[in-house]
Amino acid sequence: MNLADLPLHLCRLSEREILAYRRYGNGPAKVILVHGLAARSETWSDLVPLFPADHYTLYLLDLLGSGASSKPKETDYSIRGHSARLLDFLEHQELKQVTLVGHSLGGAVALLTAVEAMLRKAEDLLTAMVIMAGPGYIQRLPLMAEIFENRLAAALFVALYAPDIWIKTGLKMAYYDPKLVDREHIARYAPCYRDKAAKRALVATCRSLVPLDQEQIAERYQDLRLPVLLLWGSHDQIVPLSQGTRLRDAIAGANLQVLEQCGHNPQEEKPAETFAILHSFISRRTTGTG
Repeated sequence: MNLADLPLHLCRLSEREILAYRRYGNGPAKVILVHGLAARSETWSDLVPLFPADHYTLYLLDLLGSGASSKPKETDYSIRGHSARLLDFLEHQELKQVTLVGHSLGGAVALLTAVEAMLRKAEDLLTAMVIMAGPGYIQRLPLMAEIFENRLAAALFVALYAPDIWIKTGLKMAYYDPKLVDREHIARYAPCYRDKAAKRALVATCRSLVPLDQEQIAERYQDLRLPVLLLWGSHDQIVPLSQGTRLRDAIAGANLQVLEQCGHNPQEEKPAETFAILHSFISRRTTGTG
């Protein structure tokens, strides 16, 4: 399925901050899909067609600075900034009782969004949450984030054309199966490395990956009361499975599912298995899906 065939919608949060999203299906189960770092909503291309369109309405969101969303030079590209905009998006679209699915960086954004919704006493916005290979605790930064700590390296990345080898390096880390580092997947991620404004936003995101109050945020996980699914690949080299086990132990009732022979991107490497787990989890909580 080519997600570009789905109509593109824009949600204007402010004059400079405009979130782009695509919508799939018209069913009662509302699901927000939030992509990861150096990615865009196309990361869900293999997963989306598996959802029955009459059971689900999927919102494929591009985070600010990614995909078709706006990419302002000066704005807050931190996880907290992204989560605040995600809450604004839900309110602008008058969405409630949604299942929030976040991958990698999107998982961290979803997790903080759930904490913020709880603190605002706006728990009716979310009915459940799926964290897919998303860090909830401080860990070693991704390689590109370590590189971008050097301002000269960051400036060169923004200024220079990114050859395929740069993209291949990231994908080799993401996939357990090296055959997935192919022309199709390189093309899927290339715009994140080639568009100058997107590269500038990526650098800004990488330079603010760890919230200053991360320890205080983590202390709130135990207070979350919504159903939580944690989905990990057994061979994740980017956000290790230990992150998932820590979150499982911290969040009351959280369910951790592990896909064997799978890396950091289950939605691309194991789409059928990923869908089966998501569908089972979501359908138990939504009338009309089963």
